[in-house]
Amino acid sequence: MIEVAAVVIRNPQGHVLTVRKKSSTKYQLPGGKPEAGEALVDAALREVAEEVGLTLDAESLNELGTFDAPAANEPGEAVVGTIFTCTRTVTTDEPHAAAEIGDTAWVNPTAPDRELAHLLRDRVFPALAG
Repeated sequence: MIEVAAVVIRNPQGHVLTVRKKSSTKYQLPGGKPEAGEALVDAALREVAEEVGLTLDAESLNELGTFDAPAANEPGEAVVGTIFTCTRTVTTDEPHAAAEIGDTAWVNPTAPDRELAHLLRDRVFPALAG
């Protein structure tokens, strides 16, 4: 099981920020694997800063839940993600692709228009709607 921490970041229209790694065709939430001894919230904050250049603080995050799904980029593996929602609305032009990220996209969670990772499509978006 691959453990990750990720953040749901919304723009004023309610669309969710997604990222696509350079090596992938699927979009997912900004986030990633915690380093040894790193708290999940700290991993989420660090990964968001590294991947899309946004500096968030722990007080702006609320835990949505922990979900599992088939891993998007590692065939035969499963991922368990602790997902946080950000209480801060982000303007569409703030985030930018950095590090291993090839692209960012704002996605309407009720009508996705691109290929999404299983965790986002099958678990997180339904949790946001429910």
